[in-house]
Amino acid sequence: MKIFRADLQVGLDNKFFEISGESLGLDSVQLTEDKIECTIHSEQASRGYYLKGKMAIAIQNSCDRCLIDFGSKQDIPFSILLTSDRDLISNDEHDVIYYTEQEDAVDISPVLVENILLDRPLKKLCSADCKGLCPTCGCNKNEQECACPNEVPDSRWDVLKHKLI
Repeated sequence: MKIFRADLQVGLDNKFFEISGESLGLDSVQLTEDKIECTIHSEQASRGYYLKGKMAIAIQNSCDRCLIDFGSKQDIPFSILLTSDRDLISNDEHDVIYYTEQEDAVDISPVLVENILLDRPLKKLCSADCKGLCPTCGCNKNEQECACPNEVPDSRWDVLKHKLI
């Protein structure tokens, strides 16, 4: 996604964009809708522009406990500093994109992709109270109860249990 210098000079005031997931090259993320809704606000800074906004993205996930596919909608905030000052490249508060004064447009796609990938949860759950799969018979405990015992004895630990007593 490119932001034009003329738009930055005029100022973006919560401008709405629709971005194609395919155009961002999100091969490792399965989207339920190919469009990503993005709202951007820009502010002029002394040595560049600040872009602040959020993306709304619908992602298809597989639950880590019960393996059911489910969709989730995420709002991902971002903050980007566009600058032609090389001294500001190591800014910790914002993602920084360096551009030269000769460029008419700045591509912010790499930062957007990075924010999408970093915002993905480590543990993907269909619901907070997901019961998962039965370790014995493999049934989905969210859909049905099974007759399997709750605790499966593991004989590998018996030697240690006797030593603790």
